[in-house]
Amino acid sequence: MDWEFDAEVFQWRGPAPYFFVPAPTHVNDFLHAHHGELTYGWGVIPAQVRVGTTVVTTSLIPRDGVYLVPLKVALRRPEGIDDGDVVRMALQVGHEDDGGSSNGTAMTTFVVDAGVAVDLATDGASIPAAHSLTAPTLLRSQVLARVYGSVHRGEIDERTGRKILDDIRGLRIRFLGDRSLEDHAWRLATRQNWPDVHRAHYIALTQLQADALVTTDDELAASARGLVRIATPGDILRS
Repeated sequence: MDWEFDAEVFQWRGPAPYFFVPAPTHVNDFLHAHHGELTYGWGVIPAQVRVGTTVVTTSLIPRDGVYLVPLKVALRRPEGIDDGDVVRMALQVGHEDDGGSSNGTAMTTFVVDAGVAVDLATDGASIPAAHSLTAPTLLRSQVLARVYGSVHRGEIDERTGRKILDDIRGLRIRFLGDRSLEDHAWRLATRQNWPDVHRAHYIALTQLQADALVTTDDELAASARGLVRIATPGDILRS
């Protein structure tokens, strides 16, 4: 189903800005009436959004009876969108292809997990200027534990381990972990009945801020499939 409508942008304030527009009444009514056909299974609905000439995939989020359309950096930045702006939006709902880049929308913002961050740093990867990496703040401790474990087991020496940590800092990963993300991760983990919120942080952040999740963790990938778009390290490096 497709709609075009004008909507005012508002900001969920916190250490990291999250921008949304509310679905208008006629769209919201349709989404509630058909959420069983459209939802991922816990209320969130996959969607494609266009403002101006920019198209991104996203996930519509139910809050207080209204579906909110997240406006990711990849959409706001090229279109110059800010809090309080009124934007003309084209919205299409339906399950996106979770297999990667075949659905035709560009991927520029990626959520990465600890394994991907370590691999990119170890390989000396150069991230294209048009691409950006983000992660929940818990990635810092996960990376530290992973690298320390490798040193402790004798797989690498301490000098190499510290260089990997320095190179990860050089990836300029944007770390997020404010109340809005925590609330979204909590809701997701509860509805999916997961035993912890670690995977929910990565998936929630992808839904709110990024185009795709890149992970080396098979369990995380399996949990994320059908909830967010999955990409590969090659997609990050492809300019």
